[in-house]
Amino acid sequence: MTIRNKERTLQKSSFYDRLLNLLPPIIRNNLVDFLKYGVIGVVGTVLQTGTLFIYVEKGHGDPLVGSTLGFILSLLFSYMANSRWTFRKSERSASALVKYTVVSCAGLLLNLLILFLFDRVFGWWYGYGQIASIVLVPIHNFILNKAWAFRTPKREDR
Repeated sequence: MTIRNKERTLQKSSFYDRLLNLLPPIIRNNLVDFLKYGVIGVVGTVLQTGTLFIYVEKGHGDPLVGSTLGFILSLLFSYMANSRWTFRKSERSASALVKYTVVSCAGLLLNLLILFLFDRVFGWWYGYGQIASIVLVPIHNFILNKAWAFRTPKREDR
């Protein structure tokens, strides 16, 4: 490897390190889990957003109701997928399901608040609010799920 190639590699490494340092420690230290959560989240987002758009555009329904229906479908799918793949080493119980549902409901409230602000307060297209929610809600939910709903007990807790 030439000196120039080594310098480029160091520059890229430094860039990625700086980018990673922008993430909260709980995400940075669990990056693989966060990526798995993201893959499942994409499918959940398609379920929720697809339900929202179909409900509003084809059924002429209210965006808040459509988002709620999509949330329910997404919740059921994502709990099963995350408990089996992303957080598989952690506790799976009725307690974990209840905690996951609480976190997801908090995410739903955040999503509805964002939709309400965009649609009803600012008078913008509801889709822009959904785009903002797609960015913000998964970060919120991953942190709470990792730290609380699917927390792996410490050795001394076992």
